[in-house]
Amino acid sequence: MCNITALIIDDTEEFRAVSSAMLETSGFDVEVASSGNEGLALTKEKRFHLICCSNNLSDMSASDFCGQLRAIDGYDFVSVLVLTDVDNSKVLKQALLAGATDTFSKNELGELQAYVERFVRRETRQFPGRVLFIEDSRVLQTIILDLLTDMGLDVDAYTHAEDAWDAFQDGDYDLVLTDILLEGVMSGITLVRKIRRIQGEEGNVPIIATSGFDNKSRKIELFHLGVNDFISKPIVREELRQRVINHVTSYQSLRELRAQQKSLHSLAMLDELTQLFNRHALREFSGKYFGEAYRFNRPLSMVVLDIDHFKQINESLGYEKGDSILAQLGSWLKRFVRDVDMVARWSGEEFVFLLADCNQITAKELMEKLLNRLKQFKPCGIEVTVSIGIATTDDDKQHTLNSLFDLADSAMYQAKMAGRNCIEIYDGDEAESGSDLS
Repeated sequence: MCNITALIIDDTEEFRAVSSAMLETSGFDVEVASSGNEGLALTKEKRFHLICCSNNLSDMSASDFCGQLRAIDGYDFVSVLVLTDVDNSKVLKQALLAGATDTFSKNELGELQAYVERFVRRETRQFPGRVLFIEDSRVLQTIILDLLTDMGLDVDAYTHAEDAWDAFQDGDYDLVLTDILLEGVMSGITLVRKIRRIQGEEGNVPIIATSGFDNKSRKIELFHLGVNDFISKPIVREELRQRVINHVTSYQSLRELRAQQKSLHSLAMLDELTQLFNRHALREFSGKYFGEAYRFNRPLSMVVLDIDHFKQINESLGYEKGDSILAQLGSWLKRFVRDVDMVARWSGEEFVFLLADCNQITAKELMEKLLNRLKQFKPCGIEVTVSIGIATTDDDKQHTLNSLFDLADSAMYQAKMAGRNCIEIYDGDEAESGSDLS
């Protein structure tokens, strides 16, 4: 990619110098302006990837600047950051409504620097992967093909679905991007249907459908067929780019995780009884979950689940029956979670979940479904209940596997004290009471 450019607009020479140095260190080519009108004039001469605008310009407000900037051709989707030295929510809200991307305090430049570093990584990152692209408009095909190849993707482009289908059967793709209405006998809909009929990993490749007909019933039909995403024409480059990034990276991460799972037997990371990950495996792979959570600012939830009164089950029914219950429950828990999640047997009748990109609310909803379905499951014909504790990473502390486990485990004991067969969420010094689902 070419050099990324930034424009700083501020009345104060000192702040222009400080912010320019920060952006240049991060890899930007920086230009500066001392007024809103000067900045607007520069944007008409040159395209900038990032614009930082002070809220207290001498000639106009930040909201006025954003409104005029968005009217300039090519600046519909450029990131515009409003920098302020006062905490005026009304003024900042006006700026956001006028088209600002985000707002930052001049007194907390560390947050701005973190944003800038993420911005650079996003804009300059190359995405190795292979895309099957079908579009019968030669002009649009050329435009999108240039976008995809600039991202570092290896693209096989076709105008007919028949040729694309032949290529798909011999290829190994990370994404299919196809128009729905195509020339020839086979439509894009037929191509989607054929791909989804394939058993195994190839049939699960992400598919983005495009169409000039933005019809709700058509989109619903496409999602029923198995497309992962839909983009209406005319296609916005920035939107397509981000959707492609999301699907390719998610699919590659999923394939990587599945490859790791296939090798776990030889690494002795499976619990022999339940066939879940064991504690060693949890420690081995948790670093990836915590690393991605903090690197990409995504929530990570840990769930500790403990079978209620399991000692009584062993004593009344025998340890062999207890082992059978654990084995069946372990297999059931593995099917219950998403492929990107991790579930492990911690010890005895205690299980641990790592739920990627999952906040407290979503984690609790998932566990409530688990409690409800467990009533019907009944491993070995025995009705069992479980107590569940949930803890989620936060911005105030860098958690590790052990520290987050301590919080979730504490919440689980709160669930035991609350009567069992319920959920507790760790919140501060105390756990938040969950509803009794018994």
